[in-house]
Amino acid sequence: MARVWLGKTQVIHKLAFGLAVGLTLTVMALAWIGPAPLVRLENLSLDLRFKLRGERPPGNDILIVVVDEKSLKEIGRWPWSRDKQAELVRSLAGDGAKVIGLDIIYSEAEVTEYLRGLQELMDAAHSAPPAFAGLLRKKLAEADTDRRFVQSLREAGNVVLALPLLVTHTQSGAATSPEETPPDYIKKSLFMLVGHARSGQALEPQRAVATTPPLRVFAEEAVSLGHVYSLPDVDGVTRYEYLALTYGSEEDYYPSFALEVARQYLGVPRDRMSLTLGEGVRLGDRLVPTDQKSRMLINHVGREGRFSYVSASDVLHRRVPPGTFTGKAVLVGTAALGTYDQKTSPFSANFPGVEKNATVAENIIHGEFLEKSLWAGPLDMGLILCFGSALGYALPRLRALQGFLVALSVLVGYGVAAQYLFVAHGFWIDVVHPMLTILVVFTAVMVLRFMTEERQAQEIRTMFSSYVSPRIVEELIKDPAKATLGGQRKELTMLFSDLAGFTTFSEKHSAEEVVAQLNEYLGAMTEIIFRWNGTLDKFVGDAIVVFWGAPLEQPNHVELAIKCALHMRKRLGELQEKWKAEGNESFENGIGINTGHVVVGNIGAAGKKMDYTMIGDHVNLAARAEGLTRKFGSPIVITEYTAERLKQLMSAEETEDNFGRIRHIDLRKLGSVRVKGKDQPVVVYGLGSLGRSQKSVVAEDASDETLDMTDK
Repeated sequence: MARVWLGKTQVIHKLAFGLAVGLTLTVMALAWIGPAPLVRLENLSLDLRFKLRGERPPGNDILIVVVDEKSLKEIGRWPWSRDKQAELVRSLAGDGAKVIGLDIIYSEAEVTEYLRGLQELMDAAHSAPPAFAGLLRKKLAEADTDRRFVQSLREAGNVVLALPLLVTHTQSGAATSPEETPPDYIKKSLFMLVGHARSGQALEPQRAVATTPPLRVFAEEAVSLGHVYSLPDVDGVTRYEYLALTYGSEEDYYPSFALEVARQYLGVPRDRMSLTLGEGVRLGDRLVPTDQKSRMLINHVGREGRFSYVSASDVLHRRVPPGTFTGKAVLVGTAALGTYDQKTSPFSANFPGVEKNATVAENIIHGEFLEKSLWAGPLDMGLILCFGSALGYALPRLRALQGFLVALSVLVGYGVAAQYLFVAHGFWIDVVHPMLTILVVFTAVMVLRFMTEERQAQEIRTMFSSYVSPRIVEELIKDPAKATLGGQRKELTMLFSDLAGFTTFSEKHSAEEVVAQLNEYLGAMTEIIFRWNGTLDKFVGDAIVVFWGAPLEQPNHVELAIKCALHMRKRLGELQEKWKAEGNESFENGIGINTGHVVVGNIGAAGKKMDYTMIGDHVNLAARAEGLTRKFGSPIVITEYTAERLKQLMSAEETEDNFGRIRHIDLRKLGSVRVKGKDQPVVVYGLGSLGRSQKSVVAEDASDETLDMTDK
């Protein structure tokens, strides 16, 4: 049976490992395919990492000037006239702003009714006096707000304008071809150097199909242009910045608005800015990492308002302290309700687009980059394989609680490591697929173990519950390998107990009285046997057969047997007092104990009747020792083999137990007996218990009588 159980255990281990490997390969396939739900979960895990990290200071290099509710109340509805915007640019440049980024679209000329009327008068006044014509031209120039805006751009010399690029996709997700030829004047902002990384990874840069560029006169006076295309993830959260888009020729790449603002602030000439597809953008000696789509992972600062905001009306009304904008990168945008491009970030669902651009510029200026590099994919696959195979091997060999703690430790440990890499080094490693592997492998193995081991546990309970104590049964269930059944030669200590005069007692009493009193006695003795972790072999009428040392290994089997015998005698005394008080007849028992090597295992007819029992000469010797109890008048008789072990215990250091010390016993030599199968007589000893105040006694020469029991 042990071999069967061990064989089943090995099969379960192999089956669990195979199941774990199969699930691991499935998760690896999902990681390779990248289904939308798992991608979304991974993105959400990134958002969680931001929130666990918390907000961080953005520094003092960037200020945001916003057209807010206060500005609309004081100056009027948006959009303002170009002369007001020109005044705003002059104020910022006059206060020393290092670079000004206007996150506003200037794709149409501003023609007011006043300007249109003056133009009509100018067209009609062909024969007007020179003085009137000159005055008309002066008024016309004053009414041309676009000209005044152009002049402000020229005077500032550091203004970056927004370049809207339109990207459309087919149903398959591929970008469509350009619908028109880009105007030549926007090409001033192109990357001058474009290369390809030798990564072997497929490059998927976004292609624009159209644009609504700033007016030529504006673009020519601006220091640079930057595209403002932004595409959130499928859940609406903006996590990436497209640092480069291609438009027109396949070799023409346009930088983003925030990238151009950062480049101007850092003072990097355009000829020292290069794009390496699949690697990143290099600004002088600084590399801004990107993925195969030329996207930069945005390292968000926090909720909206983390950057310093200044109301545009305060700038126009000179309510800002001088030097506020000196040496700063200033981004101008809208933040009033209904006027701005609303984004969603990991921290907020109400994030102004201008602050998104400020965040990207801050990342580049301060080198605060997040990276999901090319090795992230292979690392993800390696971790999935490692976790799946390791847990598939270990979990079947661990107890349920141990397996849970191991799986939980791996899960939490990996999560902590991922968060550490994110916060300390800016690395984004996948957590969904490795953690999914841990969860599904743990769940599958535990379910398999429950389904298979529960049945095995029931078999063990059925086999041993009537033999041994519940504690030993639980030990065997926890480790079936300890159930060393199937016929093994082992050293055991055996105890035989029989009632004296029970036959006479049975003849004098009714069957009901005999059975009732016998059951009370056997029940009390069985309780004690299980208390000392003995294996109950059988009842033979009023006789009890017990042994120690199997099915569990019990190195202290002699000590357990001796203590059990003494306890049985003590309990019998209590029963005798009870029976006497009840007016019932009581009886005595004799106990014989022997230690030796025997064969133990399931013995009987397979499939019909089998008992877990023992056979051998030493079993017979234990039975004969019990028979000597009445001959020598000693309730407990042990053989020299048990006595030798007991003497070693008595000479050793005293150890405490629930029923006193092993040395508080009386061991007396009774004599020698000849038994079948033994050439030399076997010495037997009488065993009794001493009081706490008495010294233990070992009497060696109490009797020299040799009894012949070979025929008994």
